[in-house]
Amino acid sequence: MTHYIHRRALAIWLFLLPSCMGATAQHQETQRIMREEASHQELFRKGEASAAVGDLTRAEQYYMASLKAGGDAKRITERLLLVCVADQRYPAALEYANQHLYHHPRDVDVKFAAASIHAALGDTLSARWLLEEVVKARPDWSEAHYALATVLREQGEALDRAEIHDLAYLRLSPEGPLAEQVKERLRRKTP
Repeated sequence: MTHYIHRRALAIWLFLLPSCMGATAQHQETQRIMREEASHQELFRKGEASAAVGDLTRAEQYYMASLKAGGDAKRITERLLLVCVADQRYPAALEYANQHLYHHPRDVDVKFAAASIHAALGDTLSARWLLEEVVKARPDWSEAHYALATVLREQGEALDRAEIHDLAYLRLSPEGPLAEQVKERLRRKTP
């Protein structure tokens, strides 16, 4: 009886073997397709496409997958910040910025974005600290001087320093898009 069971099992196994082999080949092809789709470039491209049609949550997911697949951390983080801010998900944007800055503490562009998000959330102390680092790293960045002057004015305690940064903006961008606003602030000398 057991001999019959073993022979029967062997027959079933031999019958299924070709389909299993086909399944293995099919499985390998599926894995190859998934690897291609999982390339960081393809995932980034899908994130861009999702963002372009306004599907910001899906864009965020694709960007994160691209980052995990080895994509350019700076480029992807900047896109993550854009989609999160556009979706008014400031805490999520700030978390992405902080994660990036933990690994890339000298990334002045992301630091500036993080400072802007802190300011938007009302955390002027963190915004000020980050903006001071940005201005120190890139003293020729007029927008950073403007942002720092704005935060200092909001805090109301360092108006003389705010004026210094407003003047730096005007020196660096005398015809810049914010020049008239800066001139008006300097004329008023109030927060």
